[in-house]
Amino acid sequence: MKKMFALMLALMLALAGMSASFAEDAAGAPSIPVTPAVSSGAGTIDLKVNLNGDLISQLLGASGKEAAGKAAAIVELLNNMSITMTSDGVDAEMFIKVKDEPVAGMAVLKDTDKMFILSDLFPHYILKIDQNAMGAQTADGQSAAVGMPQLSIDPEQMNAMMAPATKLLNDMMAKVGQPEAVQETFYETEFTAKSPINLTTKEALQMVLGAAKDIVSQEGFAALLEQLKASGITVNFNAEELDKKLEEINNAKDEDLPVLDASVYSNQAQDGLFVINVTKNEETVEVKTGSIKGGFVNEVTVPGKAHVFVQGSQTDGSVTMNIQFVPQKGLTIDIDGNFKASDAGFTGMFTVKMNGVVLGVVTISGSPEPTMSGAFGMEDKTEITIADLQDPSGKTAEAFKADLMAGLMTCLAKVVLAVPDLSEIMQQLMPMSSLPFGK
Repeated sequence: MKKMFALMLALMLALAGMSASFAEDAAGAPSIPVTPAVSSGAGTIDLKVNLNGDLISQLLGASGKEAAGKAAAIVELLNNMSITMTSDGVDAEMFIKVKDEPVAGMAVLKDTDKMFILSDLFPHYILKIDQNAMGAQTADGQSAAVGMPQLSIDPEQMNAMMAPATKLLNDMMAKVGQPEAVQETFYETEFTAKSPINLTTKEALQMVLGAAKDIVSQEGFAALLEQLKASGITVNFNAEELDKKLEEINNAKDEDLPVLDASVYSNQAQDGLFVINVTKNEETVEVKTGSIKGGFVNEVTVPGKAHVFVQGSQTDGSVTMNIQFVPQKGLTIDIDGNFKASDAGFTGMFTVKMNGVVLGVVTISGSPEPTMSGAFGMEDKTEITIADLQDPSGKTAEAFKADLMAGLMTCLAKVVLAVPDLSEIMQQLMPMSSLPFGK
């Protein structure tokens, strides 16, 4: 029970951060949420998944009528479930819905220096969190995510750490040879000039590892490692291993290393594309990266193992992607994605395939219009803090735990009302006396 209580508490804090963070980004193009603070951005994000029931049953090994029925019930639940996250620019809400009916929800209400978490999972309580507990304020006034270490570095140390990277870029550009006229097409774009990058694999590795050694030997890098360690994050970094690898490269013969063929393609439209081929044992790894038609493109191909392609357009705000990898012989996983962003919001769709068969589709959409429900009020509720819950056997924690379990049962009852075939599964997972529902 203590483990479940701790897990539920951690989940609530994580969801609070997610709901506020996602809502913060809702007004613009999708981004990776890194902070639970809600700034001036307002909007709504909806997330939904649709699974291939037949394939899921096969993967779960659901043979027989009973097992197949359980698998079908789980797929029905997931295919009818959606997540909506909303922010009005200050406060945030998140709802989990089944068949468009809310079954669980949470609100994150923000004060000057505090955040309040309310949820129908614990209907009689308010969890109050100081901003300092959620993370120190950053330079732009936002708070860092729960558990996210706050790293700081002296500007002079940062400049010193960046110097080797800048030198590396300049050294590599100095290796670019004279252009020759060509007529080659990449990504429906014609290039008219090709400039070779006159580097061997050994030279390139020496330059990169040398720059890495210069960076890790900086005082600022050591300070960052110490800050991570103080935050409870252990980074297993051994500078001696870098020295050994550099020594191995220095002593290696060119004929024992992969062959590097790198070029820069350009045209009068100011498009630019790096094409890098690394070949060993008749196998070539190809990397293409650059700017085309005001957008970007990145593609990496490892024959028989992996392929990554991402291309974005500045014209219509779209991003297309394909990630393919072969985890084992006879199994290929594909993830196809499409994003499109505009002033009206964004839409995105990800399709996951196994050996060409669709496993599931994830859709996400965002709008700058907030749709706050105001469903969570602070009246007639007991205010508690994380400190009150540090001792799971204390009176406050015990009462909160009981409210949490009752709230969870109520939410599960709503789920079963929406998907009745789940009742048998729920009864097997929890004691009959705990369930306020039945088939």
